[in-house]
Amino acid sequence: MNTIRKYGFALKLLGAALLVGLAIVLEVKREEAQDIVIAIIGAIIILYAVIRLVPFVKTQGSDLIKTINIMEITIDVLLGIAMIVIQFTVDGGLGVALGYMLGTYLVLRGSVHFYSVSEGNEKSDHVLYFFHIACLVVGGVVLVSGDIDAVLIIHIILGFSVVVGGFLIYDGGKGYKVYRYEKAVYDQEIPSDSKTVEKELPVVGDEAEKEQPNIVA
Repeated sequence: MNTIRKYGFALKLLGAALLVGLAIVLEVKREEAQDIVIAIIGAIIILYAVIRLVPFVKTQGSDLIKTINIMEITIDVLLGIAMIVIQFTVDGGLGVALGYMLGTYLVLRGSVHFYSVSEGNEKSDHVLYFFHIACLVVGGVVLVSGDIDAVLIIHIILGFSVVVGGFLIYDGGKGYKVYRYEKAVYDQEIPSDSKTVEKELPVVGDEAEKEQPNIVA
């Protein structure tokens, strides 16, 4: 059995425990954890932008849509870096600028997605559709009002972590059942195979004695 597939359930269960545990710690220590939360959000924006870059460029046929998305990815990376740097280097952190930055990112992401779909160069589904609608609505409200802070983000992270952690636990539990089933089948096959091998092995000692010539001293 492939090692990663075999023990993938353990990684999922461990990931669920770490995710939910981290979210709980952030919630309990939310006053002290605001810098960390903003750094996490900035890192997520950067990571998501970088991951999209190469696959999108290779698979998108329209040069116009490709250029627009590269510009958006560049802006996303700059926003993520600015969030991290400003939060840790400026007295008072981002303050109300956090809302404007997040609002800009969400509106930009939703707008670029729907423009690509409207031009017929990208396909969408229900999940992507409602996700990017939420980006436009939430991003527009936050961008206009600037009314968001790290504490609210911590509450959102906790709720998201519980949902994702629950899915990982469910999926990891199914993976463990598969692991136990495969292990049981594998363990049952070993004794029968070994007995067969033992029956097929020649008795080396007896054959050797028969083939040895009689030597008279």
